[in-house]
Amino acid sequence: MPSTPALQFIGLAKKRLAAIRRDVPKLTELGEKMAAPLLEGGDLFPQPVAKFWPSEFSYRAGGMMGLRHTTPSKPKDVAYFAIPDPRRWKPAEDKTLQQLLASKAQLFAIGRPDEVKGLDLKRFAGFTGGSEANAGLYSLPPFTPLCPLRPFEQIVRGWLTGGEMICACTRGGKMPILWMSVWLEGALVRNGAFTTHNNRNEPWSTPLFQPDWYVPPLPKGYAAGEFMRELDKIIARLEKQHAALAKAGEWMAQAFKARKKIWTILVGHSYPEILERPEGSQHPLEWGASNSNLSTAVPERFGPGDVALHLGYAPVDVAKVARILKRGIRFIYTSPYGRPAELKDHKNLIWLDLPWRPADATVDIPGYSVRMMPMSSSAETVALFAMLSEMGERMKWNHR
Repeated sequence: MPSTPALQFIGLAKKRLAAIRRDVPKLTELGEKMAAPLLEGGDLFPQPVAKFWPSEFSYRAGGMMGLRHTTPSKPKDVAYFAIPDPRRWKPAEDKTLQQLLASKAQLFAIGRPDEVKGLDLKRFAGFTGGSEANAGLYSLPPFTPLCPLRPFEQIVRGWLTGGEMICACTRGGKMPILWMSVWLEGALVRNGAFTTHNNRNEPWSTPLFQPDWYVPPLPKGYAAGEFMRELDKIIARLEKQHAALAKAGEWMAQAFKARKKIWTILVGHSYPEILERPEGSQHPLEWGASNSNLSTAVPERFGPGDVALHLGYAPVDVAKVARILKRGIRFIYTSPYGRPAELKDHKNLIWLDLPWRPADATVDIPGYSVRMMPMSSSAETVALFAMLSEMGERMKWNHR
C-alpha cells in the first residue's frame, strides 16, 4: 500500500488508538470514580470549558438525556468537560472553569494534567490523558498542526470514559437514561416519556437514571472494548479508500488555488466548535452548521468549481444529490446507510464508505432499548483530517 498523506494521518491515529487501548484500565477506573457519587444521589453536568463537549456528550444518540448544563453545586455532583488547546487557553481566565473550581463538585477533565498549569491538581478528580496539542501533520498558522490528533483523541477518550461510567452504574444497580436517535421510529415519543411535565414550573426535568428498569451488570472494559472494536473496523475500511481520500484532497487543493470555496458539513455534534478557530482567523475550509437535509445543506451561493464535503447522517436522497451535482459542485459525500444502487458514478462525486451504525449509537446494552456511545464524530474526524492532509501536501503547507 502506498504511503500517502492520508495514510500517514491514519497511521498516526492508529498509534493513538494503541495508546488509548493500553490506557483502558485507567479509563475504566475513572468511569467507576465518576459513577460512585452519581449512584449516591449526585447529578452529572457536562460543561462548556471546551465548547464542543456538552453537545457531543448529551442530547444525542447514545448520550445521556436530561443532563444539567448549569454549574454544579453539591459535593456529589460530577462536572465532565474537555480541556481547550492549552497553547491558546488561559485556565485562570476561563470563567466556566473558575466557577467549577469554586463549586463543591467533582471535576473530571478530558485532557492532561499539564494542560491546567497553575491550578491545584488536587481539585481535579481525574484526567483522561491524551496526546499533546502540537501532535499532527502540516501547518497553516494559526492552525498548527492543521491536521491535529487531539480532537480525535478527546472524542474517543471522552466517550470511552463516559461509556465505562455507564457500565459502572449498571454494576451499581442503576441504568442512566440514554437518548434514542430521532432518526429511529418512535424515538420522539420514547424520549419525551421520561420528561416530568406539568404547568406549575419549568424547566421540565428528566431524571438521571431509568426508573424501575433492570439492566444486567456490564463488566469492566465492556464499553471501551466494543467501541474500539467497531472503530478499528471503520478505520480499516477507510484505509482501503486511500485513493478516494487523495482525490478529495486534490479537489480541495484545486479549489483553494482557484479561489473557489470549500463548503464543509460534518453532521454530528463536535464540528466546527472542536476546531477552536481563533477569533478573526480563517480556516481553509468554510464550515456550515450540522444539516442532514441536502436541499438546504449546500447553500445556493456555491456553484461550478466549488467543493462541498458532507459527511452525512440520513439515508441517501439520490434526487437531491443529483441536484447538487447539476450545479457543477464537486461533492464528497457519505451516509451510514450505505450507497444505494441508484446513486451512479459521476465525475464530480466521491463517495466515502464510513459505515457507523445508522442512528449512530454503537455499543449494545443487553436488556435495554438503546445503544450507547455514538461513533460518527470519531469516524468523521479521521476522514476529515486524512483528506485535509492530502490537501496540505498539495498546497505545500509545512509538513510537520
